[in-house]
Amino acid sequence: MTLGFIPVIFIKIRIAGCRTGVPDSCHYVGGRCPHLPLCEKMVVPPHINFLYTNIGRGHPFYLDGILEALVRRGNIKLVKSESDVFDVSRGLSRFAWQAARWMYRKGSSPGIVAAMYKKLRSSADYNRPGAILRLMGRDLRRRFSLDPNPVVVAHPTLVAILKGRHGLIYQHGELVTPTEEVVAGASKVLVPTDGAAAPFIDFGYDSRDVVVTGLCIEPSLVRQAGDAFAARLKRVGGDNPLIGTFFSSGAEPRRHIEKLVRAAASAASHGGKALLFAQRDGLLANQAARGFTMKGIEFGSVDSRQFLPADLPPALIVQYASRREENGFMAQLFPMFDYLVAPSHERTNWALGLGLPMFVVGPQIGPFAPLNCELLVHAGVAEQIDSNSAADAFGERLNHLRATGKLVEMAKAGWGKYRIDGFDKIAEFLITDFAG
Repeated sequence: MTLGFIPVIFIKIRIAGCRTGVPDSCHYVGGRCPHLPLCEKMVVPPHINFLYTNIGRGHPFYLDGILEALVRRGNIKLVKSESDVFDVSRGLSRFAWQAARWMYRKGSSPGIVAAMYKKLRSSADYNRPGAILRLMGRDLRRRFSLDPNPVVVAHPTLVAILKGRHGLIYQHGELVTPTEEVVAGASKVLVPTDGAAAPFIDFGYDSRDVVVTGLCIEPSLVRQAGDAFAARLKRVGGDNPLIGTFFSSGAEPRRHIEKLVRAAASAASHGGKALLFAQRDGLLANQAARGFTMKGIEFGSVDSRQFLPADLPPALIVQYASRREENGFMAQLFPMFDYLVAPSHERTNWALGLGLPMFVVGPQIGPFAPLNCELLVHAGVAEQIDSNSAADAFGERLNHLRATGKLVEMAKAGWGKYRIDGFDKIAEFLITDFAG
């Protein structure tokens, strides 16, 4: 017996005093006992596994958001396990994952490794996995073949590895769907928009198995979104200093970091304030401190062990040691954000969902970035910073956009087009399907 696409686990439950001819044992799991209301016996719900890659920020971020939404709904008890590929894998399999993480970090900067990484990614076909992918998946298949509970993943590699497994849920949280992301073998695919769903349906997925959720934005930001947007419009339309927030991708590519630091320094030197979110003691944090010092810009630096200053300096480096710390800082500072400067990765959701004007730093690295950037520019919510000279002129450009009303237009263009409660909708979907 199955409940939806989820394998049902049978357990014996003793029903005492049933007077309707019901047998002494009931083997129903996944919702209420079918003999209710006379038995009034609740049965044990199945539990869900979350499997991370923990390479970079983007894909892991999407699983984080589902878990946060389950916590906020009081349903975290549905989660059986949170693990990543490094926890589960051993020996050569684990070494292969470590090599993939090393290439991800090195492949974002120019050089031989970057060329190799680009070639490997462009030639990868997750629907026809080769020897390396089979090696990477050896221990994952072994681990989850013995567990009948659903598994939620957010990376196409894991769909390819666990292909065909009952209860394999693939969350594709990005607004765009590059070809390599469309992998056969999931029971359900969760996508933010109809546009993101179309490639999966065209590929052969049944439309009933592709669930459109709305944009996947941190629940802690969603609950502040309306008030923050209204306050942002007033600030951008006024004359107080604008506060911009600057982010790198998890790999911290040098070409991005140079533009981020230059743009932040330019904004600060033209009367604004810059908040740089950076990995603790990472490349962005170090380069930002050096760049601000060289340009004579007053700046501060804080991490989770310190208090945020009551009065923000022209530039502030906000350092975090984990995604959880980063999300905590973002939730606290989000009401101050007037615009966003970052590569066009997962935070493009902010520009199209939260009414936060975005400036995209180049070059566009990986399969998502160019498609995301094109989508944002076409929607009128973003402009590009594609050179060091453009980054140096950013402060002047920002003031011009503000004076002409274009910055307000960019903010308005990114508000109200899409639902922004995607994580909550996914949590609702999991609760409905798995908790009865």
